[in-house]
Amino acid sequence: MKLNLGSKQFCLCFLLFFTAVAFSQWNAPTVDGTSYAIVVKESTYAIPEWQEVVDSLAVKHSAQIFFYTTNISETLYNVSLMAPDYMAFVTEWQDATASFVSSVWVYSRSFDEDVYGDVIWGILTGYEAEDALRIATGPDSFDVKTVLGGTTSCDLSHYPQGISTSEATYCRYYTKDLNDTAIVEHNDGPTDRTEWLVECLNADSIDIFITSGHGAHHQWQLHYPGSGEEGYFRSPSGQAVGDPKYSAQIGINSTNPKIYFGLGNCNIGQIASQNSMALGWLHTAGACFYTGYVIPEGSYSHQHGGTKAYFERQVQYTWSQAYFLANQALMFDILNSTPGANPPDLNGSAIYGDPAMEARIADVGVYAPLLYTEEVLVDSSSSPDTVTVRITMNIEGDPGYTSKWGYRHPAVLLPIRAMDIEILSHDCYDVVVTDNFVLLYIWKQGDPSLLEGATREVVFVCNRLTGIGTESGSTPGASVRLLQNTPNPFEGETSISVSLPAQMNVSVEIFDLSGRLVRRLAEETLAAGVHSFSWNTCDDNGIEVSGGIYLCRLRAGNDEQNIRMVNIR
Repeated sequence: MKLNLGSKQFCLCFLLFFTAVAFSQWNAPTVDGTSYAIVVKESTYAIPEWQEVVDSLAVKHSAQIFFYTTNISETLYNVSLMAPDYMAFVTEWQDATASFVSSVWVYSRSFDEDVYGDVIWGILTGYEAEDALRIATGPDSFDVKTVLGGTTSCDLSHYPQGISTSEATYCRYYTKDLNDTAIVEHNDGPTDRTEWLVECLNADSIDIFITSGHGAHHQWQLHYPGSGEEGYFRSPSGQAVGDPKYSAQIGINSTNPKIYFGLGNCNIGQIASQNSMALGWLHTAGACFYTGYVIPEGSYSHQHGGTKAYFERQVQYTWSQAYFLANQALMFDILNSTPGANPPDLNGSAIYGDPAMEARIADVGVYAPLLYTEEVLVDSSSSPDTVTVRITMNIEGDPGYTSKWGYRHPAVLLPIRAMDIEILSHDCYDVVVTDNFVLLYIWKQGDPSLLEGATREVVFVCNRLTGIGTESGSTPGASVRLLQNTPNPFEGETSISVSLPAQMNVSVEIFDLSGRLVRRLAEETLAAGVHSFSWNTCDDNGIEVSGGIYLCRLRAGNDEQNIRMVNIR
């Protein structure tokens, strides 16, 4: 199809090109009986407009609210007892700093003894409380059918329909029709895409907008590597705008729910001032999810490539689920030195929005085949449950880390919360089985591709986590508990907390993986309550230890508990 790219004429043609059809939503695996937690600062909740946001979200999701005064870690113990499936951190924009994002990542891994993520989370904020309220009271779901790319790296073939534009070659763009897998190249676009992209967004036909190239907290540069003959997207005082090279700014004012994905932009997810991009897109551009790095983005930034993988390339999870699974793959790659992977961005990306909102690829039209199909079979005919997680290749391919924005290891959300896990069998290099997801390490760089129809699986038994994050029949807080250290992973210093139901003799010791005692933090009688200890990565002789995994062992009365801690020095 030949498209006329005269700006207003093109926008009309764009709408005609992207067919409007009715469709039903495809459902990826979800967690049964989901629970939801909200964490909010007491001073924020004291503001009536923000209280309305929190209360509306709590009603919508039957959520439990947890308050803190200065630091979210104040809520960790009680939230970890609940073990929610989803968690929203409701905050004014002034508090949603890059360091806050990093602290949320650390918090989200600290509910139990393993180093992986324990909750699917999002930060709910806005230029004003009304922006967060729009999301809190908005739809439970929306379907992602039409993609608009400010970059050719937007995986056009994996969406039902859309258009991708080149950030490096003037006038070049690509289109994909709803009922065809073909990607068609065009070279008659405008030299400066700014006005064109703004009009497409304002037409309320775009479900996800993806950018790459140079960025900052307050702007996206359209052309790459230099700005050349193109303009910028900016966000002065909460208003998203296009700023063409040779003409006046144009407001981006859209109402349809959408995802803004700063796939490859430095700091574009960072909220540093009232002019930050996230605030403008949440305020005027209709964004229900805004996702971007809060750190410089580089060759080894892998979080966003993983989000793409789990959202549309190899399986189709919701946006927040895909974002969560991408980070678990990052952690696995760090701990296991996966060939080719060297990700520095474990805590470096932000997701703004309601994590339980189901934004996913629409089941309509045709698009590139998914890499594999996943199955989760739970046999509850006897106790404990027997769970089989299996993937079957839909096409020949490489289900592992392939590149910055390529495939990732199969990672599968569980429909139950598992505990007392015992792996019975698997045919993988390695597997990770946690309370809420399973990761299968089945391919690495240098291996031949897996053939269509090939399967890999893991079988394990487990009990279910029931009630409010506790074992069936137990009472929250009525037993000895060694909490996961925070932060974890850590660099330089970490804090370890112990909860005691009564006065008792306690020892807290740190060992390396060979079993050698590294440091004794406590050997004393302690009263009932929560006690915290700090470890500065030095041994009992004051010598700093090397990076790696360490074990912390608590002995209290007749109880003994251990946690793994990751020193990333």
